[in-house]
This record gives sequence, structure tokens and C-alpha cells, in this order.
Amino acid sequence: MRFLLFALLIISLVQLGCSESSNFLTDPAKSYPELVKLPPRSSSSLSTETLFSVSKTIQGKHGGTIIIDESYESEDGQTVTIYGKLKIPKHSFQGTKTITMTIDDEFAAVHFEPTMDFNKSLKLDLEFTGLDLENLGFEDGKWDFAFISDDGEIEIVKKKGMSIDISDGELSVEKAKLNHFSRYGWCR
Repeated sequence: MRFLLFALLIISLVQLGCSESSNFLTDPAKSYPELVKLPPRSSSSLSTETLFSVSKTIQGKHGGTIIIDESYESEDGQTVTIYGKLKIPKHSFQGTKTITMTIDDEFAAVHFEPTMDFNKSLKLDLEFTGLDLENLGFEDGKWDFAFISDDGEIEIVKKKGMSIDISDGELSVEKAKLNHFSRYGWCR
């Protein structure tokens, strides 16, 4: 009798372990954040740039400011504008670094390089206008500004304020606190 129960248990475990729906190593139900897409660029747009980026050499003991101010024409004729200002306080890091701020070419997001952690929080103001926000469900209040890791994990960023204007297609965040460099943007 024990042998029969033991054999039945082994067969059940083997069958459960081999089934496609059971995977103990990955989480198939894991949802990745939905990011706000930028409108595609018009093929007749005068701008030949496909990536907006600015770099500046900053001395950590002095701090500094990096500004990006760009625009492009979307396929539907809308002007999409992007404005970002990163304030780096004095003594945020040691030494001198060339810091690059790059606007994502597909999503309302920004990347910073090189990878760094800071002694003091940096402050980011970032605004996108001319976006198509009508069908993204912003009225449900689940959108926020966040750090977005390469594996899809998000961490909501502390900030002074955030504005979403659906009718004008505008997203903005004020004084978002950045403690390290990576990718930041709007997601849910």
C-alpha cells in the first residue's frame, strides 16, 4: 500500500513538474510597466536628429545645470516639445564627470549616463507636450513618474509636483529627486 501511494506521489510530481503551466524559475504573470509612447516623427520633419541628447562636464564640488530643449513634428502634424533641466547641487559627487542626458526616442522618458550614485539628490524638471494622451487611461490616476530598470521594475520617484493635461497632451514633473543615474519616465 505504501509503495502504491509513493509511486502515485512520484508520478504526480513528475507530471506537475513537466507541465507547461508550472514554472518555478520565472513568473509568467509578471507585468511590465506601460510607458507613455512618443508620437512617431514625420518623415518630412526638418530635423535629421533621431535622438536628442546633451552632455556637459560637471565638477562635483561646484555642481551645475544641464538643459535640453528640443522639438519635432509628428506624423499627424503636431509639434512635440521636450524640455528638461537637471540641477546638480554642489558636492553631489566627487571629481569631474561628463554627464549625458538623452531623451528616449520611443517613450516619454530620459536616460542619464554615466551610471552614478549621488551624495545629494539631483533635481529634474521634465516636460513633454504634443503627446496623444487621450487613449492611455490617465483619468484612472495610476500613472506616475518613476525610475525604470532594464528588467522592467519600477520605483516611484519623490517629486515636488507632477502635471498631466490630457487635452493639451502635456506631461510634466517638477523637482523629481534623482539619487542615481538610469532611466526615468512616466509609466503605470
